[in-house]
Amino acid sequence: MNRFIAIQPSRCVACGTCRAACSEGHKRAGLQAEPRLALFESRDVVASVTCHHCEGAPCLKVCPVNAIHRDDDGCVRVDEAHCVGCRLCAVACPFGAIRMAGTSRAGVAGIEYSTPTFAGSLDPILRWEVGVYAVAVKCDLCAYDNCHPHCVDACITEALRLVESGEKAGEVEGKRVRALEADLVMLESFGQGEEG
Repeated sequence: MNRFIAIQPSRCVACGTCRAACSEGHKRAGLQAEPRLALFESRDVVASVTCHHCEGAPCLKVCPVNAIHRDDDGCVRVDEAHCVGCRLCAVACPFGAIRMAGTSRAGVAGIEYSTPTFAGSLDPILRWEVGVYAVAVKCDLCAYDNCHPHCVDACITEALRLVESGEKAGEVEGKRVRALEADLVMLESFGQGEEG
């Protein structure tokens, strides 16, 4: 079973601290400053969306240049230096956890105003800017820092937590046992009803 970051939406207050910590940590490591988790807000729910490091990893399967790989710890990572920005992984991701990001000349030199080359309503996967080489960015569980996710530490409401390998398997097994016990109780009560 993989390691991944889980969220309790009931605790999330949409403060953005997790995104800031993620961005700052990756920027200091020399990677794209784009946060590796998105913030989803609706009228009823606020939650972070991050990579689930899927067992099947559709993003890994569709990458034409093998820039996405699975590490020994089960984490699915993008090698930004080898990514060609084709966007296939972002399209294939069932959770919308992969985004395209690049640093514009304005961001590097600070002397140029960024002029959008796309309509504001265009889906983020399809957006592009002239002169910007965009690569795929996704949660890498802060691999540059011994896989200790900064977003989890930064979350002020403890809505985020790192689920370790095997922990989810234990939870699933627990649910199965409880369901089986409930079925047995129901069968016993059904059998007693026929006797009476």
